[in-house]
Amino acid sequence: MPFSMTGYGRFKLEDDSGFNITVEIKSVNHRFLDLSFRLPKNYLWLEESLVKVIKPHFQRGRIDVFVSIEHQFTEQSAQLTVNRGLLTAYLQQFKQLKKEFKLPGKIRMEQLLMLPELFTMKEEINEEALQQAACKALQGAAEALLEMRRKEGEMIAADLSARLDLLTRNIEEIQELASALPSLYQEKLQSAARELLGEIEVDEQKLATEVLFYVERSAITEEIVRFKSHLAQFRSTLQTTGSIGRKLDFITQELHREINTIAAKTTDLSISQYIVNMKTEIEKIREQVQNIE
Repeated sequence: MPFSMTGYGRFKLEDDSGFNITVEIKSVNHRFLDLSFRLPKNYLWLEESLVKVIKPHFQRGRIDVFVSIEHQFTEQSAQLTVNRGLLTAYLQQFKQLKKEFKLPGKIRMEQLLMLPELFTMKEEINEEALQQAACKALQGAAEALLEMRRKEGEMIAADLSARLDLLTRNIEEIQELASALPSLYQEKLQSAARELLGEIEVDEQKLATEVLFYVERSAITEEIVRFKSHLAQFRSTLQTTGSIGRKLDFITQELHREINTIAAKTTDLSISQYIVNMKTEIEKIREQVQNIE
């Protein structure tokens, strides 16, 4: 059964590790597997581990992963630090400005406290525990995404099966109509010959030769057989697991090529009507196949 390439998954992890982690995954169509991670800048080092978690689950699609991490501070894990280099730079600039512009007054402590990025809260974290928690949250989100892709894949498969049934009925109708074409061509050629030659006797042997040539040139039996074979291959592939989107796309192209050849070889109106409908269905199949992994 096919999997769709579009979907969404979300998982929120809250446990005794001290981390609250939320992972959201969105996926859309793509020819290959394209992973993109968005992590808080302090935790970019987690990406390598997260890639190993998610990569085995997907073969194709553009997959965007959004990770939010909240650390529950404790007195033991949190430590306030002062950026002494930044403070020294500020004070030097203050002294230079005071001297250059002859500014009065002194710098007070409350003014220093307002300086941006002077104080930072440094937390001691258990990197191994964080890595395990992040991978667990990502696994949960990936499973939710896979479930959505599976359900959408089932809907696509049902739609494709219905369209394959319609194509099967249409090609059977064309095959039945095609079996009557030789006698129809013969009647048309004989009628045309009589109108053109009038009372002149028609050479039946030459006429038969012309009929045979015309019938052979417009024969569509091989194309019908190949078209049916492609339909059977499409159905069997649709029942398999794994990444089948590219194979289905190739078979769809072959279906389109065969129906175009049939259209070029026959000008019979009754067959042409079926061909128009079948081309429309094949195009709809092609659009659906683009969404299969």
